[in-house]
Amino acid sequence: MKKLALFAIATSLMFGATTSQILKQEFNQNILPQIENDLEKDGESILILRVYKTNKSISINTYKVQKTFSDVKLLETKGDYNIGYKYYIKFILKPANIKVSDFVKIIGAKTTQDLDELFANNGEKLLEVLKEQKQNIAIDGVKQIIKRGKLNDLKAFLKGVIEGKVPANCS
Repeated sequence: MKKLALFAIATSLMFGATTSQILKQEFNQNILPQIENDLEKDGESILILRVYKTNKSISINTYKVQKTFSDVKLLETKGDYNIGYKYYIKFILKPANIKVSDFVKIIGAKTTQDLDELFANNGEKLLEVLKEQKQNIAIDGVKQIIKRGKLNDLKAFLKGVIEGKVPANCS
């Protein structure tokens, strides 16, 4: 089995696959079926945490595996730019009257890695930065967004803004 895994990795590298694609493929083809076989014997479910570290942050992905799953279900959701835009307008722009370009300057985010750092731990650092800048209305808006579970959407919206996708009425 190890020879087969090494062969799969070597052929993937030759065809230009990234490391994360190789690891996902290895997980889905070799590790997950073994876990499912073990679960069929016990009739249980299992949670798998995948932790990876970058230069500035640590990310954790959670997988829940049950014997009825044929593939891995990722519990962490990706954000949606349009929903983030809607929540930014509703909870930050209208009450605090802060344009999105000014908001990005206030929180000091210049790259998407800065945003990842600010939004880690359910936006704790983002709230701290807003508190230092004395943006109390924006703090209340961000708390409402967190309460509604739309923080990933706000993050996706702000990433889009940093990448140059600024809506006309927010600039």
